Amino acid sequence: MENGGRRRLSIEDFRPQSLDDVLGQELAVARLRRILAGVRNGTVVPPHLLLHGPPGVGKTAAARAFGREALGENFEANFSELKSFDNRGHESLPDIIMRSRVPPLGGAPFRILFFDEVEALSPSAQHDLRPAMEGEGGWSVYILACNGVEGLARALLSRCTVLEFKPVGPADMRRIVQSALAKTPFRMDGAMIESIAQRANGVPREAIKLLLEEGGALPAAG
Repeated sequence: MENGGRRRLSIEDFRPQSLDDVLGQELAVARLRRILAGVRNGTVVPPHLLLHGPPGVGKTAAARAFGREALGENFEANFSELKSFDNRGHESLPDIIMRSRVPPLGGAPFRILFFDEVEALSPSAQHDLRPAMEGEGGWSVYILACNGVEGLARALLSRCTVLEFKPVGPADMRRIVQSALAKTPFRMDGAMIESIAQRANGVPREAIKLLLEEGGALPAAG
């Protein structure tokens, strides 16, 4: 968005584009990289994945980054995002199941269906999702994301490789703030950076929101 020739910043401008940009989730990212190695070698179709952890710590960013690296130039045509609040009942799930059985486009090895906030699905809807994850042909990989696994059916969990995303540690929070700051015209000293990193409480999304709030209130750099 432009403002008198200057571009307005939003939180979308700071979303990680690759797994290298997903900081503070070393264990989960390392496992995603191992899976990607098999994809690039042409030896495996990834398992279905379940990413769980608090809001704002990088689950969606990691899912999208994994999709970009797995699908390459075919990402836009073969990566679909679904929200559980759009599909809480099981009436629309047959359409999702049918989509999962359609061959990928552009010569991609598979398609990815990213299903966010999956814990909000009713038990019957979770049950109806199982056939899509058991579909023959290996055309589709599901990436499910949720804040907690407590409300998920055991049968759904058993079909996924489960990766935990935790609140980010202080050192990585400072790196996240510094990296984001470098993409802005804002000028902040070390004390301001440290303050933002601490107040974000291990949540990168909160750090970016605070950076924009504090930076937007600063006098424009000359």
